[in-house]
Amino acid sequence: MPKPNNRKLSTADVCQRYGISRHTLRRWSQHPEIAFPKPIWINRIHFFDEAEILKWELRRAGLNPDVPESIEGFPVVSGFITDYDQFVNAMIAQRARRKMTMIELDARSGMQEGYTSKLENYQRHYGRGVGPDTLPLWLGGLRVALVLVELPRATRNFKQLAEVA
Repeated sequence: MPKPNNRKLSTADVCQRYGISRHTLRRWSQHPEIAFPKPIWINRIHFFDEAEILKWELRRAGLNPDVPESIEGFPVVSGFITDYDQFVNAMIAQRARRKMTMIELDARSGMQEGYTSKLENYQRHYGRGVGPDTLPLWLGGLRVALVLVELPRATRNFKQLAEVA
C-alpha cells in the first residue's frame, strides 16, 4: 500500500481546521468514542499526523479511509495528495520506481531536454511549475493518471487560500 503524506499539523492548525479550542481538541484526543488521532510529541510540542486526521474525517463521513490497492484494475502508486509539494514528490517517487533518469523521462514524454529537472525543482530560481501543456506530458512519461476524490472537509487553510486568490 502506498505511504500517505507525512505532514504534521500543529495543535493551532488542528484547532483552526475545526474551529475548536485547545481544550476541546484535548477532550477529542482522550475520548475513545470520538477516536480522534493521538498527538505526536516532537521536541515537547504536540503535532498531529495529517494523514491520520484525513482518515478520521473520512471515517466520520462513513467512507473507507484506506487507499485501495487498485482503481479499476490499475495499481495505486500514491497516497492522498493535498498540495503541490506532495504532487511533485509523488512524481519524483514514481520516476524512481520506474528507475528512469530525468533525461530518459524528458525523451519518453516529449518534453525538451532538462525540463523534468525544472519541474522537480520548481521552488528554485531555474524551476518551473507544471502547466496545461506539460502536465499531460509529465503524467504520460511516467505512465500515471490523476484520480480526484471528494473529501468530507476542506484541506488545511483552504478557505484562507481561496479568499486571497
